[in-house]
Amino acid sequence: MSRVEQDIRDKFRRSGYTLTSQRRAVLDALRDSDGHPSAEEIYLAVKKKNPRVALGTVYQALSVLEEIGVIDTKHWSDSPTRYDLNTEPHCDIRCVRCGRVDEIPDVDLGDLHSRLQPNTPYEITEAALVVEGICPACRT
Repeated sequence: MSRVEQDIRDKFRRSGYTLTSQRRAVLDALRDSDGHPSAEEIYLAVKKKNPRVALGTVYQALSVLEEIGVIDTKHWSDSPTRYDLNTEPHCDIRCVRCGRVDEIPDVDLGDLHSRLQPNTPYEITEAALVVEGICPACRT
């Protein structure tokens, strides 16, 4: 069992939730995805393997997975919410044309929160870096 799988099992055990087949299917769809998919994209991936799954079931699974810290969500004002299995601090880039979201490897954000706090009177509750560009598919 990989470290990621053990971490997921531990989070479920501590939360009191059960790792149901629907939640497992959503996790598999996230793991198999290319980039950070939307709920609709996850639903379509899960539906290929289980045609009887409902969109609401996928949303409920995503909600539980986010609540217990197995996944993170990415929010941009002009794009649907995106979902990410990588909950460690990292840098994402979003295509301004198609909305695709990917990670930029080897960029150490460290503790962005603690580096920003001394520079503002706001109480920082979350810190995220937004990088936008045009993906290779949209450039051609």
